[in-house]
Amino acid sequence: RRRADPPADSSRPPAVTHVGNGKVESGSTAPPAAAPAARAAPAPAPAAAPAPTSLAAQRSAALGGGGKSAWTPDLSITLEEDMKRRLKERYNPTYLEVEDTGGNCGGGKANILMVSEAFRGQTPLNRTRDVQALFAQDIDSGRMHAVSCSLKTPEEYDRLMKKQQQG
Repeated sequence: RRRADPPADSSRPPAVTHVGNGKVESGSTAPPAAAPAARAAPAPAPAAAPAPTSLAAQRSAALGGGGKSAWTPDLSITLEEDMKRRLKERYNPTYLEVEDTGGNCGGGKANILMVSEAFRGQTPLNRTRDVQALFAQDIDSGRMHAVSCSLKTPEEYDRLMKKQQQG
């Protein structure tokens, strides 16, 4: 069955009626509605700041930073001093030793011995990964090329010291 289409109203698209078996008829089924009242255009949304593109920029943004992070490399001081500054800021160690063993090879090498409560509950591998991530910018830029870490909780360090005193 097909019904006759009423005259087309050019002010609105025709309504679509589903008949069954997947067939569709088009036609207007409702009387023409009054023209909608003009609405004020919504205010444009403020432009969002561009998303950070580099990993360092993303990390800085995530840490709340348009400003310089305490963990960002400071090229105005020696590598050893900069490493100590960042390790103290990040881990609040009870003991910290940083030794620059790079000599004159052009890229820094460092040995780190650090004792911190922050390592409690972490595996030695995860502790090392965490510390190395702190110096990723230095490694990527070539300022440093090797970091050796001995990272302990206070209890582990105490056991190590007692064992060395006994033996």
